[in-house]
Amino acid sequence: MHKNKLPGLVVIMILTLITVSFWILLNIYRSFTTNSSEVVSEKILMQIIPKLDKETIEKMKSRINP
Repeated sequence: MHKNKLPGLVVIMILTLITVSFWILLNIYRSFTTNSSEVVSEKILMQIIPKLDKETIEKMKSRINP
């Protein structure tokens, strides 16, 4: 009896398709089941005021040049 064998490349392509499909489905499931909200403190969320303080700059310069 003669068996029809699939070429090796076709088998690899089918296995790759199954793996990619499983991977995509697993990521979709994970995105729906996990909590992605994180609590961020107010200190981090405070707005940065871009103001140059001359006194602080002078103190920094004095530390660099003793």
